[in-house]
Amino acid sequence: MLNFWKRISYLGVTDDQDFRLARRIVLSNRFGLIIAAVTLIFLIVFLFRPNAPIVPLIGMLLVVGSIWFLNGLELTALSRFITSLTPGVGLFILNISQKFGDPATIDILHYATPRMIIIGSAALPFAMFTHNEKRYVMSAVAVIILLGFGYDGIHQLFGVDIASLGINDKYYSIVTEDMVVLTIITLAASGFMFGMGEQYDKKAQRLLDDALQQTESLKRKEENLKKTLSELEESRKQDDFRSWVAKGIAELGGVLQTSENSVNIYEHWLSAVVKYLKVNQGGLFLAEEDSSGKTELKLTASYAFERKKFLQKSVEPGEGLVGQAYMEQHTIYLKKVPKEYIHITSGLGDAPPHVLLVLPIKNKKSTEAVLELASFHELEKHHLELLEKLGESLAGFISNHKINQRTKTLLQQAQTMSEELRSNEEEMRQNLEELTATQEALARKEREYQQRIAELEDIVSNSRSVSAA
Repeated sequence: MLNFWKRISYLGVTDDQDFRLARRIVLSNRFGLIIAAVTLIFLIVFLFRPNAPIVPLIGMLLVVGSIWFLNGLELTALSRFITSLTPGVGLFILNISQKFGDPATIDILHYATPRMIIIGSAALPFAMFTHNEKRYVMSAVAVIILLGFGYDGIHQLFGVDIASLGINDKYYSIVTEDMVVLTIITLAASGFMFGMGEQYDKKAQRLLDDALQQTESLKRKEENLKKTLSELEESRKQDDFRSWVAKGIAELGGVLQTSENSVNIYEHWLSAVVKYLKVNQGGLFLAEEDSSGKTELKLTASYAFERKKFLQKSVEPGEGLVGQAYMEQHTIYLKKVPKEYIHITSGLGDAPPHVLLVLPIKNKKSTEAVLELASFHELEKHHLELLEKLGESLAGFISNHKINQRTKTLLQQAQTMSEELRSNEEEMRQNLEELTATQEALARKEREYQQRIAELEDIVSNSRSVSAA
């Protein structure tokens, strides 16, 4: 019942209405409900009386229903105008209908009293309208006053006036004088109360405006406070992110400070990155050149890769997302990973990741590697910032590592060549010694031959001399 009363009371009331207008709309709805209740009671009572005016009462209920209907259509001024006239006009119609139905029961009291009540209802329009709706007030009051003072004339038109009903009362003429006095009192009191209500409404409006201004000021202060708190919270988050990034650079960069000769240096680094970012899977592809100068991306380190993916240990530049990221030197971040591209496996089964990041590891000169990460949760801005900074340090490490490896290779080659040179030099020295010894032997042989020849020449010369003698 309470909900019904509240629902009927606020028909036609909207949030953007002035409170004075809203209050009068509520009054019209509630007054209409009271009239409907009284009319319904009279209707029930009159049902058990012969010649009772039932039709006017039903018409009264329909008129009251139109008040709520018009308010529901937001025709509030018309509904309140009808509400102002309903008591006076309804009473007049009900009274004159009763005179048609059972005129014998009408005496001077039944005849004159409704006039006073109708004039008294002239106070109702002052309660139904605001000061800005004076034309409605004056129109409704004029209709009620005309109905009150034209009471006898209308009765004469329908043939139910005092003379027709046979009512004789020598004091009936005083009724008109009393009506004038009642009209003056009603209008004066209602007008005074209307003016007082206007002043009260203006004062209430000023208080309401002040309250609204204070409320707006408090809202602005609250919004500024919320904005400040939001900025402070955002600043705190940014500080936390920066601290997280700095900590990650220190921790993960420290992994690269271990011995470069360590075979598992890239495995250790990738494992640390995956755990720090709390992703699920990762792979590191290093760019290497073969003997013909052709570049390949070789899977040097992996973390939680599924077997099928792990089998592909090398990727050509431009092949797949890894090769594409290497060629274009741009980060690829996918939030919709192709179902057949990669899966994250565990003891509970396998499932495609929600996001995939393919990050080229590059410095100012070249791209040294490609990092591939897969995860069930999205990577935020500070995650990407950390990976970019780690990528720069890793690219420098890889570049230095390659230079060191080339230097070591060149040193080894130089040492091999030096040893070969020393071996060749020893061999040549030995050959030279052998050659020297051979030359000395040949020289001795030559001297021996020359001496022998000389001896032979002396023998021949002696032989000739003997023959000549």
